[in-house]
Amino acid sequence: MRKRLQKLVADLGSAYPSAFNLYWRTLPMRRMKKLLTAAFFTFSVLGFVVDLLSLDGQRLGRGFFWPVFMGAMATSILAARIKRIRLVPFLFLMMLAVGWGAIRVSYGSTPSPAGLKSRVLFDAVGILIGAGLGYRLLISFMTTEGLENVRMETELSLAHSIQATLVPTVSFQTARFEAYGKSIPSKEMGGDLIDAIEGYGNLLVYVADISGHGLPAGQLMGMLKTAMRVSVQFRQEPVALLESADRVLPALKEPEMYATLALLYFDGSAEVEYASAGHVPILHYRDRTRDTVRLSMEQFPLGLIPGGCYTSRRITYSSRDLFLMLTDGILEVPNDEDEEFGLTRLEQLLTQHAAHPLPQIWELIMSEVQHYGVQQDDQSLFLLRTLS
Repeated sequence: MRKRLQKLVADLGSAYPSAFNLYWRTLPMRRMKKLLTAAFFTFSVLGFVVDLLSLDGQRLGRGFFWPVFMGAMATSILAARIKRIRLVPFLFLMMLAVGWGAIRVSYGSTPSPAGLKSRVLFDAVGILIGAGLGYRLLISFMTTEGLENVRMETELSLAHSIQATLVPTVSFQTARFEAYGKSIPSKEMGGDLIDAIEGYGNLLVYVADISGHGLPAGQLMGMLKTAMRVSVQFRQEPVALLESADRVLPALKEPEMYATLALLYFDGSAEVEYASAGHVPILHYRDRTRDTVRLSMEQFPLGLIPGGCYTSRRITYSSRDLFLMLTDGILEVPNDEDEEFGLTRLEQLLTQHAAHPLPQIWELIMSEVQHYGVQQDDQSLFLLRTLS
């Protein structure tokens, strides 16, 4: 019973129009005219009820004050909850202040000699008209925007299912490496991808970020993961991997979509090969010197311009070195002053906590990010430590 009540409360909370809900937050005001008008007429009924309950007081605005006041305030608070939620407390206090003032005026004046019967009849007709118009407009809104909401929620649900299947938590340890990575999807589903592929004594790890949101981004993410794994099976080198994906993606995506990607390739030597296609830098913490360097390259994202050429670079590494790969959803988190989290803070955190276990480093970094600001995009973080 308790779980059912909690689910009911959660469902009611998610359905109520609010800026915390993606659908309502992105819905233009022009498409909410019917909803706001329905709210006005529906809550005007409360105004007629208030007028009925104050028959021994002065009638305000010939009986129209309370209906118009209650309808206007309810509509304003509803619009503020969706677009300017910080205004809600102010509007609520203003409603209380004006309402209290109106009550004082009503009961501080001599009641009008108008007949009681006509006043009751006026309010009763107002209740019938307000309830009828409010219900009719709400049904009209539900049959149009409600269907769009169902479509959007279904698409987001499918996209999240795709991401949960294709982007599970990566956690493993071998004689040479230990790794830990996880992706946190945003409400607005995107297409972050983290993956580690072992084969033929080599290890390929990469992080990718698909442009756009929703089901198309999730689908392209799955196609990119498939293309990368198939290429590894054919023993393609990093440059060939990128060029193959760049050739395949244009035929599988919408014209404006693309993918950024950064990878590390360990082939058993004392060097690691890295490449980046429009992605944020890889951070390399060097245990011997206790410093962090950025590994970056200026190259086009995959699928953006057909026939792109890619290159890679090799660097040396030693035991206990740590590599950090991420997506820009972490770096671009803004604080209250609209300052982004940035790479510098991330480098400091990595240097400070490099000796900790990888899951603990992941939690420490993501905790700092969450305290810094509100998540606005998918956030993926992948850590790899060399053991030999």
